[in-house]
Amino acid sequence: MAKVAKLVYVSMVTRVIVDEDATEEQIINVAQYKFMDKVQTELCENLENIVDDTECPYDPDMDIELPQ
Repeated sequence: MAKVAKLVYVSMVTRVIVDEDATEEQIINVAQYKFMDKVQTELCENLENIVDDTECPYDPDMDIELPQ
């Protein structure tokens, strides 16, 4: 079967609890684990769109296929 390139758009938001003087880096460090869990468990719920990648089409010499 022929292969094509697709762009998958996902939008996520998560709530974190941090000290009021937390730096951006500290907030991101706390949020990263919550986002990783959301990707594993809620990805479809956060899907926005799937479209053909017309600017960079599939190239079997350059693209690595991941297991499906």
